[in-house]
Amino acid sequence: MDTEPSLILVVEDSTFFASAIKRLLRDVPMIEIDHAGSLAEARALIDSGRRYALALVDIILPDAADDEVVELCREAKISSVVFSGVISVDFRERLMALGVIDYIIKDTPASLSMLASVINRILKNRFIKALVVDDSRTARQYIRDLLEHYKFQTFVACDGTEALAVLEEHPDIRLIVCDFHMPKMDGIEMVRAVRASYPREKLAIIGISSGGGSSTAAMFIKHGANDFITKPFLREEFFFRVNQNMDTLDLISTIQAQADSDYLTGLHNRRYLIDVGGKLYASQKRNKLSLTVAMIDIDHFKLINDQFGHDAGDDALVAVSTCLRASLREADLLCRYGGEEFCVLAVNLLPEHRSDFFERIRKTLMAQIIAFGDHSISLTVSIGVCTSPCTSLEGMVRVADLAMYEAKKAGRNRVVIA
Repeated sequence: MDTEPSLILVVEDSTFFASAIKRLLRDVPMIEIDHAGSLAEARALIDSGRRYALALVDIILPDAADDEVVELCREAKISSVVFSGVISVDFRERLMALGVIDYIIKDTPASLSMLASVINRILKNRFIKALVVDDSRTARQYIRDLLEHYKFQTFVACDGTEALAVLEEHPDIRLIVCDFHMPKMDGIEMVRAVRASYPREKLAIIGISSGGGSSTAAMFIKHGANDFITKPFLREEFFFRVNQNMDTLDLISTIQAQADSDYLTGLHNRRYLIDVGGKLYASQKRNKLSLTVAMIDIDHFKLINDQFGHDAGDDALVAVSTCLRASLREADLLCRYGGEEFCVLAVNLLPEHRSDFFERIRKTLMAQIIAFGDHSISLTVSIGVCTSPCTSLEGMVRVADLAMYEAKKAGRNRVVIA
């Protein structure tokens, strides 16, 4: 993912609205804002070579006709969103013809929130892959142009069979816009094939068709599409439907991440361990990989809470989780199991490396100094390790947990391998 900030050009002659927009956009990550109060200032900024990801423009400027600033952005190949207090029906159609992504009327405080939502969505789209499936070259290109205008990384296919091949090559595609009438494999068949591997909450499918009416829409949605649009459609409707579906995927992803994460440390939680760890264990049973399970418990954690308070205890948990994250390999699974206890599933760790691997982690944690106010806190951990497949993942965790308690009984600050 690109980590460079996105440049946004705000063209607004009202000091009040310009300040309000800047304040609002501060909450949108990874952006920088240039402000122009007139057409002349906007032209100077564009001519200076600044590369803008998006322009947010008011059409009422002291030195410009009503659509002159939109024309300027179009000539500079800068996608624009119009934010203005006056837009008639006729002028709306002119704006759409000029390629404006969207327009928002600044008539209520809620319009500012709507503006931020639209801009955030457009900037997110830069990292999302979309696929257009239509046997009509003209229709395919039109929808592709629209999606690229909305900043999607867009691929095309002329029928369902070709679409499945593209999806296999790019499994991270998150949006498919699919026609119904196609040779070889029609839209309904293609949706059914896609849904065999991709659930609705991971990949959005929008069906489109120029015929069939409600029955075609019902068939598309019944067989797994998220939405349906009838041809011909307004660009505004298309933009709204696409945004709505992508926002829904983002919301589900956020909820899923929160359900699978520990709120304090940001690590995966016990629920995630059971889910994903169970799949890793199943792969181990099929001899696809080997698992080593370790339970790691902070020694005398209650004393930290009693002596320095629970905020210090929280800082200690965060410090340990950060250190563990940095000490493990990318393929390893780490979770906060509960309280001051962490669980590690190490994948394909060679038997001769197991002791050294967890000893290194123990020593790294022991060397950590945690600053809390005027105090410096150090800690140690006891680690229990299970190397046997047992009869289940839960069995491996129990064996590792017992080994960890053996480490406690033996004096703490040590690794015991069962």
